[in-house]
Amino acid sequence: MTLAMTSTGYVGMKKKYQLITMILITLVVVGFFLSIYITVEEVMPDNAVVVITVEDKLYHSIHFDHVCVVGKTAKTTTLAEAKAAGYLPDPHCEELGYFRGTRRFLFHHLLSKLGFHVNSRWDKDGNWLW
Repeated sequence: MTLAMTSTGYVGMKKKYQLITMILITLVVVGFFLSIYITVEEVMPDNAVVVITVEDKLYHSIHFDHVCVVGKTAKTTTLAEAKAAGYLPDPHCEELGYFRGTRRFLFHHLLSKLGFHVNSRWDKDGNWLW
């Protein structure tokens, strides 16, 4: 009789683990498909290289229009240093979307947080990739 209870208990436990496994797999699959419909915009990293103009206290993308710096003192620095020094983003560069990163699926965003390579506007050293 003890043997019968043990085998019945074992079968019940096995079905319980199968049910839990099936629920977890289903949640992962549903979460994956939902993450395709949710997008995240990449944020410009603090170590991104920018061009600052001393006279107007603005920072520009390294792909700026030359009219933005004509007749001004231009230097390169990081975004964090420019912000700390009180520089503001150039409105023209903002309007053109230079400071916006790529839009990517939540799934790709999570993979990038885990260390996987995904397309980005900036590399890990702050260099612009376009």
